[in-house]
Amino acid sequence: MTTPPRVLLLVAHPNPSSLNHALARAATEALEEGGVRVDLHDLYREGFDPRLSAGEIATHASDDAVVEAHVRELRAADALVVIHPVWFDQPPAILSGWVQRVVREGDAFEHAPEGGFRGLLPAQDALVVTTQNAPYVPPDALDRYWRSFVLPAVGIDDAERIALGPVVASDGATRRGWLEDVAARCDALAGRLTARA
Repeated sequence: MTTPPRVLLLVAHPNPSSLNHALARAATEALEEGGVRVDLHDLYREGFDPRLSAGEIATHASDDAVVEAHVRELRAADALVVIHPVWFDQPPAILSGWVQRVVREGDAFEHAPEGGFRGLLPAQDALVVTTQNAPYVPPDALDRYWRSFVLPAVGIDDAERIALGPVVASDGATRRGWLEDVAARCDALAGRLTARA
């Protein structure tokens, strides 16, 4: 029997009643129903420390057991799903800190001799779901952050982005539609992952 594919799913919103958490639940349910193991991390609930230390910069290792556990899960993941709000055209600070501490040289990427980065992760797929109150005009700062820099650096060149908004003006029917869309995309992701397993 083969082991099920794994997805590392991050949600970064301080309010557990938020749309972001509802999206994370819908994504998790669809992935698990599709036969995927989900390593889910609610960064705020878990109290993830986003502060990169001088030692981590020097050694690309951490004495923080939580960081090391996240690095192991990242290296074992077959795909990534990241769900977060957009604040001042950026991810929340806790998520930026997660990237800086966990998506690190030697584990997630290395410098290529010809310049740039060479990805070291087995993951081939990523889905980034963002919520915002401003209209989405692609490509925006988050497209550049995730799809032009972070994910290509680790070897994921074809990441999918779902930008939902404006949230402040949305009604219940719109939000239900967003939840259904994210669940459908995660169901499709699970299908791709299990077909490769």
